[in-house]
Amino acid sequence: MDKDERLIPVPTAKEVQLSTHEYPAAYSPIYEEDGFSEQRSLREYFNVVYKRLPLILALSIVVTSIVAFYMYRQPSQYESSTTLLIEPPRPKVTSKDSININFGGDANYTNTQLKLLQNPDLMRDVVIRLGLHRDPNLFANQNKGILATLRALFSGDKAKTEKESSLPLLTENNDSSDSKNEVQLTTEERERAENYAAILLGGLRIEPVEKTNLVNLSIQSTNADLCPKVADMTADLFIEKNADREMSGGRANLEKLTNSIDELRNTITNQESELINLLRGSDLPLQEKGGDFRNSALQTLYTQYQDAKNERLKIEARYNTALQANNRGEGTNIPDLTDSKIYQETVRLNTERKAKLQDEIRNVDKQIQDEETSLAALRTKYTDDYPKVRETIAKIQNLKDYKVKREQEVTETIARDQKKMEKDAVGGALVALKSQLDAAQKREAQLYAGYQNEEQKANFEGQQETKLITLKREIETNRGLLDTYTQRQKEQELAISSGKPENLKVTTNAIKPGGPIGPQRTRNIIVAFLVSLAAGIGLAFLLDYLDDSIRTSDDVGRHLGLPTLALIPHQTSNEKRKLALATKNGGNTSMALVALEDTRSAMAEAYRHLRTSLLFSSAGKPPQTILVTSSQPSEGKTTTAINTAITLAQSGADVVIIDCDLRRPRLHSHFNLENSVGLTNYLSGEKNTELMMKPYPGLPKMKIITSGPIPPNPAELLSSHEMKNLLQFLRGNFKHVIIDSPPAISFTDAAILSTLVDGVVLVAMAGKSSIHLMRRFKQRLSNIGARIYGVVLNGIKSDSVEYGYYGYGYTYNYYATPEDDSTPLMENVEKAASIHDTKS
Repeated sequence: MDKDERLIPVPTAKEVQLSTHEYPAAYSPIYEEDGFSEQRSLREYFNVVYKRLPLILALSIVVTSIVAFYMYRQPSQYESSTTLLIEPPRPKVTSKDSININFGGDANYTNTQLKLLQNPDLMRDVVIRLGLHRDPNLFANQNKGILATLRALFSGDKAKTEKESSLPLLTENNDSSDSKNEVQLTTEERERAENYAAILLGGLRIEPVEKTNLVNLSIQSTNADLCPKVADMTADLFIEKNADREMSGGRANLEKLTNSIDELRNTITNQESELINLLRGSDLPLQEKGGDFRNSALQTLYTQYQDAKNERLKIEARYNTALQANNRGEGTNIPDLTDSKIYQETVRLNTERKAKLQDEIRNVDKQIQDEETSLAALRTKYTDDYPKVRETIAKIQNLKDYKVKREQEVTETIARDQKKMEKDAVGGALVALKSQLDAAQKREAQLYAGYQNEEQKANFEGQQETKLITLKREIETNRGLLDTYTQRQKEQELAISSGKPENLKVTTNAIKPGGPIGPQRTRNIIVAFLVSLAAGIGLAFLLDYLDDSIRTSDDVGRHLGLPTLALIPHQTSNEKRKLALATKNGGNTSMALVALEDTRSAMAEAYRHLRTSLLFSSAGKPPQTILVTSSQPSEGKTTTAINTAITLAQSGADVVIIDCDLRRPRLHSHFNLENSVGLTNYLSGEKNTELMMKPYPGLPKMKIITSGPIPPNPAELLSSHEMKNLLQFLRGNFKHVIIDSPPAISFTDAAILSTLVDGVVLVAMAGKSSIHLMRRFKQRLSNIGARIYGVVLNGIKSDSVEYGYYGYGYTYNYYATPEDDSTPLMENVEKAASIHDTKS
């Protein structure tokens, strides 16, 4: 084990003063091993990976699973090869180049042919020649992305795609009609052909056979039936296009002759059509009586024009008459009014109204007659003053009035309808006459235009005759030239057909592949696993780099410039169970009293390290008043203050611990004490210190001052003169005063207390405490002149480098050894503390 400096006797004041010049302020007196830096660095790298091992494994598993799904969803790849013989071109025997001895051996020619085999236009022509562009689902299951693969996995699109893409492939025989002529493609088919060509071109491999003129042309595809057909068709089309290029001069001449022949034929056809049109247009006789027909047509058109003109004049006269009568208010006298449908309908309705009125009047007359008969009978018996007689007379008068009223209403209705009818009928008649007039004028204009056209044609008949003679001579000349061009075209075609290149041949045709050649699923999955593992490790180091928390004592010295007083290990589950068992056997129920309840634990040993560091933290004499605080809540400051007081009391010194956390006091709960009387009572005016200081069983050297009732103004109480007087009183009666305070960043209490004590101990939680916040708090304390002894790093876990290096992992094994140690650890600690007290 390492040398334990905690048992060395306390040095004299002179030795301490000399030692202060030998070590920097940020130096920790306990951890001074420099040779461990390299081992610690490697261990830290391992801990970074181990800390985020679940993230790394999750990323690796997810990525590997996705790649595995993707690879096994990819279709198998097949390959077929065709062998081509590509020799240098040989000169023709009839050519002057045949005398050249040095033919062949041109490397540029071979390289050019290899590049031409990879031409996208060639592959597009292969797709069109085989008719692949007609199948929209030919490559539907190829080159899917990962998202598309996952979508297809859950939606069941794969079976549907395979079913749709299992259409029979079209071969050259299916497109025999288009093998030599350009195929007319729609926009969609053209885009599909280009896409298919790009896919097939990606699977094309051209490999020359070394030291030969042979070239292997290989095609890779997901369709086993398609591979040999595409390979053979690519070779055939390549030879065909190469022949076209070699015969480009003859073909150019043939094309020019063909174009000239087509132009001559079109010219002759147009001239013949023009001749016929001229014969027809100029009234030249296509037959003997062509002139008589034209004269007869002119006469007929003139007669029709005159009849239309007369009809138009009659209608115009009628329209003008009706318009003038309407302007004078005599619209009812228009002769065409009676022909109006409105007029006829109104007459019918008025006739019906009059018939109904007559029937109604007859009924009323009958009722009047009946009432008058009754009145005559009544008058034979009664006078006119009799009520019955008066009632009958009134009834007769009402019937007469009703009759007159009804006749008046019907008469007014008939008159109103008659007036409206006349207005509507007159307007309708005028509109009808206007329409007839417009139609007659239009017909007259059309017939007049037709007559003028025929008249002009007859006037130009003499001029057209001369033009016809000239046109006939041009037609005869062009026909003779056409015969000459046609003869030359036949000669050129014979010359081209005998010029097929002999240096390009297919030596071996492709066959259907017996099995797939890819994809390399296992290799890709392994690569994906390794890449994802590396990415996960990189992500772990990135997260570790972005972590702003304090993790080791090096972080404390590097970022804060303070020594590390002690490293407190994390309380394991075994320690918690052991401490819980001790509480059941009569101990305290608090887990914070580990230095008292479990003296052989790693945590108790760490707090004894802290005690030793504090005793040697100042020159001349050990610190008397110590403030324990932290930058954030839940970092272990109260537990550290309690165990520091316990270890100091165990060394035989008189210790008092004060709970100055007046906002959230916890000290009384750890010691199971009442909090009705405490610090706030004293600061509020009660000067009875006996009731304020409470003893604790088992530690006669330690007294406890709880917080007391929580006040509304903690900062004002802690900064009062009573607090200063209390500390002065405790300095005179106790060797060490330990003060627990609230978190420093949240409240100003710690800053106030730091000016009243000898020094401050900062507590930080490894992996939680922010370096930024602790640096701010240190700067705040430095600004007010407070002294900081160092930092206590809490929560050091068992996987930390410093945990095992400083012996915390061997504490139990050391105490469990059967060897008898004549000098127990506590006795050595107490002896060192007594020597220190004597010399101070």
